[in-house]
Amino acid sequence: MTDLEFRPTQLLVVDDDSLVLGSLRRYFATVDDIEVVAEAHNGVDALRAIKDLNIDTVLADIHMPEMDGLTLLREIQKLEQPPTFVAMTALDADETMLDVLSNGGAAYVVKSARASFIIDTVRQAAAGGTVVSSRSLSRLIGDLPDRPTRKLPELSNPEARVLAMLCDGLSNAVIAQKLGYAEGTVKKHVSTLIHRFGASSRLNLVVIALRRGFIPEDVPGIPHN
Repeated sequence: MTDLEFRPTQLLVVDDDSLVLGSLRRYFATVDDIEVVAEAHNGVDALRAIKDLNIDTVLADIHMPEMDGLTLLREIQKLEQPPTFVAMTALDADETMLDVLSNGGAAYVVKSARASFIIDTVRQAAAGGTVVSSRSLSRLIGDLPDRPTRKLPELSNPEARVLAMLCDGLSNAVIAQKLGYAEGTVKKHVSTLIHRFGASSRLNLVVIALRRGFIPEDVPGIPHN
């Protein structure tokens, strides 16, 4: 294989329910850029697969016997080159979501989400984005204390466009491609936005911006798929 040849994301799916594994296998069989190369029923089996295979991304249930998803995530983060981790759960809880993100997880999705959303979540996470199910993120934002004296800073149109796409969980590379910017320009805008909003991370930036009333849909010039 040369550097120019296409290589789909090598995905490991982990769930103790064989029916769920079968459904996920069918989901990803419909796309060309993600390939399920291994399956596991718990974190112990998943770690073996990661050591034996060239895994890019792990899509794992949180609640499993022997080794649950959060323990698996912590063990993965100890590896020299950890694969991207996408958490999946049927029991949506803020504490679980925050545990996933604070321990290096790239995404958090509920099992009841549409197949297309699960596929896009893996795709965006593999590209370096951070994705949280909209229901979970909306609930988290709704639980934050009101800050009536904190208003949105004045944003240039490029900054607003980048922020709107950050709210969709897109990576710098994808944002650059969609907006026609250099990736370095996007990175500079993201750093500026994090500083101006007093945020601690990309996800924290999104939460703060939405809580202060930023509406991505109102930003002009955002391309839609």
